[in-house]
Amino acid sequence: MVRSGYEGVSAIFLLSLLLRGSAAPHCAVSLRYNFTVRTNGQPWCDIEGRVNGNTFLHFTCGGQFTLTSVPDMNATRAWGEQRDTLQSVVEELRMLLLDMRAEIPAAGGPLALQGSLACERESSGRTSASWQFGSDGQPSLLFDSTNKHWTVLCGQGRRLKTALAGDRAMTHLLVMTSTGDCRQWLQQVLCPLSTPAASATATATATATATVPCKATANRPVSLIVPGMLTCAIILGLVISNVVF
Repeated sequence: MVRSGYEGVSAIFLLSLLLRGSAAPHCAVSLRYNFTVRTNGQPWCDIEGRVNGNTFLHFTCGGQFTLTSVPDMNATRAWGEQRDTLQSVVEELRMLLLDMRAEIPAAGGPLALQGSLACERESSGRTSASWQFGSDGQPSLLFDSTNKHWTVLCGQGRRLKTALAGDRAMTHLLVMTSTGDCRQWLQQVLCPLSTPAASATATATATATATVPCKATANRPVSLIVPGMLTCAIILGLVISNVVF
């Protein structure tokens, strides 16, 4: 019996949808705020915001607030909220720097702290949040806000960890800003902003200091791959049988 060619076409179409669905990434968005805090001078802080690796805002403490680009967001008031929240954080960090300088008489000059706040919605739907601190472009301390774990990346980070982790109010502020405020801002960014190239760049930047290689996070579990391959093989077999018979 000769079967209609439509069954073979339908099977091929189903196979293409399955393969396309397994390869298509979910919407992933990342926010990152880079900042510099100084004990002396004006402006005493600089803050730059990036969405999916692209700069969209910049402002200085006591200076001008600039939107270099306007990403799609659900609420325009988010700009003011971000500015006020981030400025409150850097003000507390500046007070911490002043205390550290007072404890080091030899360091009579101004101190500067560089850092970043990052929160990302991963393809699995999970949201991660972290802080990174350092100086002179060299990261020295990482704080995972999700599990409240500190990681010293180099010797300079030990003193900074002692100061930050020893201040319960400061630690609480870091956790609430990253897991609360930043996650809320992340939800306000609309998915069309997420392009594969931009997301990949943002993810690579955010995980540059991670101890686990980025490649490891991209691998799929074998338990998910094998059933998918088996399903594809079954559908492919149906396609061949339709064509032959």
